[in-house]
Amino acid sequence: MSDQPHSGFPRRPTPAAMPRRRASVAVRRPAPLPPGGRARRRDERGGASLAAAPPDPLRDHQAVAPYGLVPLPERPMPAERLQEPVLREGTPQHRLLAAHDQRIPGTHTGWIDVTVRTLTPAFVGATRDGAAERSLTIDGRPALPGASLRGLIRNTVRVLTGGETGPVNTPQLFFRAPAASHSDRRARHVMRRLHSQYRDRGGAPSNPPGTPVQAGFLCREPAQGTWEIRPLPVERPLQVRLMDLREDLRSFAGLPEFELPPHESGDIRGGYVPAEFHRDFQYLPVLALCPQVNGRTVGESRFWATAVLPPGEEPGPGHREAARDRLRERWSRKRDGAEQSMRRASGERSRSAARGRRSDYDRALQRIDDVSFRAHECVLVLTGVAGERKNAYLFPTATDPRRRLPVPAHLVHLVESADQITRFQARNFPGDLPGAVHRGTTGTAHRYREGGLARSGGEPVWYQESEGRVVSFGRSGGYRVAVGEFDPVSRAVPEEVNTRARVRSQGTGRPPDVPRALFGDVDLLPAGESAGSAARGRVSVGSASCSTDEDPWLEHPLRVELLSPQRSCFANYLLQPVSEAAWGQAPDLVTWSHEGDVRLGGYKVYLHRHDPLPASAQRYAHLHPDRVAAGPTTRDVVPMRPGLAFHGRITFANLTDAEVGVLLRALHLGNPAGGGDPGDPLYAHKIGLGKALGFGSVHIAPDLYLVDPVERAASLDPGAGVSCVGDEGMQKLLDAFGEALLTWEREQSMQAGEPVPDDWSDVGRVEALLLAAQWRHRLPESWTRVMDLDEFAVYPVLPDLQTRFAAHARTAESGAG
Repeated sequence: MSDQPHSGFPRRPTPAAMPRRRASVAVRRPAPLPPGGRARRRDERGGASLAAAPPDPLRDHQAVAPYGLVPLPERPMPAERLQEPVLREGTPQHRLLAAHDQRIPGTHTGWIDVTVRTLTPAFVGATRDGAAERSLTIDGRPALPGASLRGLIRNTVRVLTGGETGPVNTPQLFFRAPAASHSDRRARHVMRRLHSQYRDRGGAPSNPPGTPVQAGFLCREPAQGTWEIRPLPVERPLQVRLMDLREDLRSFAGLPEFELPPHESGDIRGGYVPAEFHRDFQYLPVLALCPQVNGRTVGESRFWATAVLPPGEEPGPGHREAARDRLRERWSRKRDGAEQSMRRASGERSRSAARGRRSDYDRALQRIDDVSFRAHECVLVLTGVAGERKNAYLFPTATDPRRRLPVPAHLVHLVESADQITRFQARNFPGDLPGAVHRGTTGTAHRYREGGLARSGGEPVWYQESEGRVVSFGRSGGYRVAVGEFDPVSRAVPEEVNTRARVRSQGTGRPPDVPRALFGDVDLLPAGESAGSAARGRVSVGSASCSTDEDPWLEHPLRVELLSPQRSCFANYLLQPVSEAAWGQAPDLVTWSHEGDVRLGGYKVYLHRHDPLPASAQRYAHLHPDRVAAGPTTRDVVPMRPGLAFHGRITFANLTDAEVGVLLRALHLGNPAGGGDPGDPLYAHKIGLGKALGFGSVHIAPDLYLVDPVERAASLDPGAGVSCVGDEGMQKLLDAFGEALLTWEREQSMQAGEPVPDDWSDVGRVEALLLAAQWRHRLPESWTRVMDLDEFAVYPVLPDLQTRFAAHARTAESGAG
């Protein structure tokens, strides 16, 4: 799949082109009410009504997640909207942004003392301390680093004002290849649509469901530096049962015991094949015995090896008889399965099909003594993922050198990119692993990096080809395929919100949004200024430390997995159509391959998830290292315990009323002036790692101090000119920001023909943020859990925050939730 932009597709959808934003569709569906009782104003999402029980992705295709999305605006709120009183007096904006050495009339200078109280365990700024990792400490005391607090405040300001966003990392996105079918009708439908989109865009035709892509050996021509694939001499790779492979490998000299995946070895927990054992068996030369069978039902035996021998060993009668016994066992099992299907079938057609399969296997079993076996020289290929895998692959090495398919260099670059090379590949395809066709001397480097492709010999791969050229390939039948152009995220963000797009189009000196105006940027000032384009922020955030005589850490380390879905999880991260078809068995989902009709769901915010437990309950006992096996994705952490109070300071200079107000609003959220109840607030923030586990919920209580520079300069008293602003004064500053935001949003709503908000908290973006920040009325843990792989596989859609909270409110009223 090419990583170049495809012609014929618009660069980015307009708001009118986005299916879920069509007012004509949204108005036909009554909007559910969130707990606050305010009707949903904008960005309505349709869908099946949520059931009384917690959402079940496998039952109703509605995803659950520990995060939600706050919708993106079409335009960021300009910083000048918060600076109008000063700008009207004739002060240029660039002077306001860069005047750190002088007092600007009509602005405020001072600081905010913040008290940050942990409502849940928190894990921030991990440092190594023996086997387990502890949160950051300063002078031996637990601390919240200023960088983390600054990021929390800036991100909250960005969401409140619809600020610019630019992904820090915008790699080439991938999704799983069109190789294997899925038992779920919904998953098959989504993949078929993806296949058809690839065909429309010049990709390779997808294969019929249930059949793998083609396979061969990827080879490099060192003289020309080009790549090619030599197809296998058989239709597809051979397979061998892992149980049979383990038994046969015991006759190979010098090899350790072949470890089976847990589900094959009797471990009911399932999981991955231990990667550390694969390295000894990857590309192992073997001699495979394959039955030569042709028939309507049993013809698949041509692609199975029923015995594996060491290379060079001549197959004897005993080998063939053992292979025939395994084939007899396989056919008997298939015959019994057909018999059971025939008994369970409810219709005559399905009974007739099952009866035909049973008869085929009956005839095959009667003639099994006449089955002949053919020996193939092969290499063993282990692909890594083995949650339910029961077979390994064997690639016959007798390829025809005259059959060659050229491979574009950019495909090799994609496969070797950091986004494609997994932990398994890095550990099992080391730099000294030779290629598979002509095995080199052990210890000679054949790969330029761990997990890279072999530069000599051959690399067993699966691929798709079109018109004699390879268009995609990977190391397994379910390899990942490039979505399209290199920076697909930029297509999904409104032009004026996307930082990178604006930098390219306008360069330095573009109109600043609110976060950039407060916290500074490298290209904030207009080009040509004598001082340069960079401006230091007018807001500075220091670290907050905790002083306590009690032990600030949890009683024992927690063994956790800090994992999260990637941007390729399109059902969660992209806006989906307002239609029942997004939820049923045949969903019309928008994916990354809809290059002209794709839109990010919004800013990602994490929800509070911390169910109250009886005092006698041990909340984190199940995460004790003694109860959780260590793995490649686990970490032992020692979070800070709940109830700790951290004290820090935020300083600012030359801020207008509304700019001080937006800082206060970012700290207060929806809490009353002063912060409200610190032990059980209405709203709280999230900070640090482990947010998806429920860590990092904190309450922030600010105390505002303003400085009168004239009075302070006239006295040597340290407290001269400093005044503490009470709740009433802070409320006036909060109102100044609220009025500026409401005025801006009303203008934008009227231009878009959407309902006009009555209050700053009625803005759809702000409403979603406040829902995510709810502490007292947060969603229960069962509604915010992390889905497993089987649930992700059916592409459930994540409802917006208003829908999720409204559904929970209904269950609470009915007593079902």
